[in-house]
Amino acid sequence: MLVALALTACQTTAADNANRLTADQVRSTFIDREWSQGEGTFMFAKDGSYRYADNRMSANGTYQIGDDGVLCTSNAGSGLRTCYTFYRDGDGYRYWHDRSGRYWPAYPR
Repeated sequence: MLVALALTACQTTAADNANRLTADQVRSTFIDREWSQGEGTFMFAKDGSYRYADNRMSANGTYQIGDDGVLCTSNAGSGLRTCYTFYRDGDGYRYWHDRSGRYWPAYPR
């Protein structure tokens, strides 16, 4: 049973890696374009700045995209660093949010 679970986990990882967006794909899909995870709105501008707002809070700061396509932000107020890894998900997108340790949907506008 444990072997079956381990194999399933490896298959999921392989599927995720096949659907992971490259740095160029992240730029063309999520940069200089508002997008939402269903609750708030993100905007990563071409100049390297970002902003986020929802009904409870707002944040802004800077971001960088690594060669591996992972986008990491640095919050201007707290200095808190958050990284996002984007994936194709059927006809849409989702992202891994490293601080919450979970996937969220991503809806480009």
